[in-house]
Amino acid sequence: MSQLVDSTLRVRVAPANPGQFFACCGLLELADRLWNGAEGWFEEDGCGFRVRLLEQRSPVDAAELPTALSTCALRNAMTDPQRRRREELSATPKKERKRDPAIEAEKKTLDALWREAPVWLGPPFDLRLDWFLDDRANGSTFKTWAGQQSVIDIATGLQAAVGRVDWPAVAIEDWLIAGDGSACGAFNFDSNLGAIGTDRDVGFSFDPLGIGVRSNSLIELAAFVGLQRFRPLSTPRENRHAFSLWSDPLPPSVASAAASGALGSAPGQRFEFRLLYRTKYLKSFLPAHSAAR
Repeated sequence: MSQLVDSTLRVRVAPANPGQFFACCGLLELADRLWNGAEGWFEEDGCGFRVRLLEQRSPVDAAELPTALSTCALRNAMTDPQRRRREELSATPKKERKRDPAIEAEKKTLDALWREAPVWLGPPFDLRLDWFLDDRANGSTFKTWAGQQSVIDIATGLQAAVGRVDWPAVAIEDWLIAGDGSACGAFNFDSNLGAIGTDRDVGFSFDPLGIGVRSNSLIELAAFVGLQRFRPLSTPRENRHAFSLWSDPLPPSVASAAASGALGSAPGQRFEFRLLYRTKYLKSFLPAHSAAR
């Protein structure tokens, strides 16, 4: 079932969920690149996010956006020779590698590149994602995965999960509301996931009891995209991170300033959240609360 839109699409959003907020930012970024210009804004009550296409000649199928996200090339910044060399060394027996310290050191260096290198979204988006390496603008503060986890592996798993959803059958408004049961805890940007903790955190498993939160792979992957341009106003030492809704239609380049509060916001439209530190490096986004300016 096609869901054609003439110029504007609307998704429902829980504004106190930082994962959904940054997913909205990511959707705006992706729409701007996919449809050659877009602007977005939050409705007055904060419960809806709208994206308006700027060069609309005929209705487009809104499902084209998540579908393109699930099918575009996704790779990290390693070169092809580096990838081939890593595969070659991975296929070499460990005992053989251990005989030559230089070879073992090379393998560790390539493994680190695989885990940590920037991620690239290919056409139609052509977007480099490296915010998690940014120490100057606090981007790395929001890296939620541990050092031995691979960002490209997590992103690839999320992309596959997005691709398993029948997007034409999902109402546009429900893109960020209807869970798909996939990739639970992949990045933990969705505070519905971060707030409940893992089975180990809580002390028992939710599954046998029929308790749980339905995860949403689009939230996780779109928020990962959104954080490239959109950053909260942070006080890292106090673990306080604020974002602001904006109500005027803005392109991504300007909306990113509004999201950090640089352009001001209406009363009640500023939210503050904290990070849950499961370990020194493994983090989750916690639910936000309305905050005064």
